Amino acid sequence: MISTEPGSDLLTALRIAHPEWRPLLALIEAARWEIERPEWRGSVPSIPSPSPGPEPLLSGTVLAVASRPIERWVHRVLVTAAGAGPDAPFVDAATARRIDPRSLLQAAVAQDEEHLDGLSRTVGDTHGVLAALAPLLAMPLLHACRRAWAASVPATWPHGYCPTCGAWPTLAEIRGLDGGRHLRCRRCGGDWVTEWLRCPFCGERDHAQLGSLVSAGRLERDKIEVCDRCHGYIKTTMTFAPIPPEQVVLQDLATVVLDVAAVERDYRPPQPRGPVAARIVAGRPGLRAFLSRAFEVGVV
Repeated sequence: MISTEPGSDLLTALRIAHPEWRPLLALIEAARWEIERPEWRGSVPSIPSPSPGPEPLLSGTVLAVASRPIERWVHRVLVTAAGAGPDAPFVDAATARRIDPRSLLQAAVAQDEEHLDGLSRTVGDTHGVLAALAPLLAMPLLHACRRAWAASVPATWPHGYCPTCGAWPTLAEIRGLDGGRHLRCRRCGGDWVTEWLRCPFCGERDHAQLGSLVSAGRLERDKIEVCDRCHGYIKTTMTFAPIPPEQVVLQDLATVVLDVAAVERDYRPPQPRGPVAARIVAGRPGLRAFLSRAFEVGVV
């Protein structure tokens, strides 16, 4: 298990422990930098009064994003993936350019598996690489949504999926001295409170159907919570403070040994819930975003 103590440089630790992951870690690092770019923040509309109900805030939203940041970000991800090595299971960079960037980002943000499958067939991606890259592709825009809509997230959210983007959680935190249970989303960094004795995926509350997998002979800070009704599982870690939103994806990777242990015992991560009704349309870069970029490069 990779050390995940607060303040540790988790990205560096993962690079040292798993040199074979360096192409993936390079993409994650790029996504963490991309999250801070102003173009994405300026693309998110406000949500003054979200209607109560089971749909995440992303559902029904129209996001107006300029073409340039989409093309730049999608191209960077695909070229990095294509250059992972001679045995990389993806097509070359020239073929990757046949994919429409906005269409790919739309499918990634909305978790549209059918659309992603169609794009994969178009470029001969027979290994599901586009589907694997989708959460990283969606991160910059979805983190911007989380930040913009933080005040609109319901105080109580009874569902297992993320109240912001609708994805299933990748981690659960047992947080602080009071031991509250929080679910975390790796796509947008979302954070929401949940019940202690409840499967986030199927809602099972019967303690006879719920259990934990832990290392024999010692207490661990990390464990696996499992459900024998739906055969789902979620990795759980004890923390004093919330994992920073941009670190959730790294924490997920650092605890991959728990995924292996769960799968070996016939537990599986859930399938995506289905497409979220969100659209990405062509937008123009606003003056604020233009000035922010200009200051970044020293033009003004």
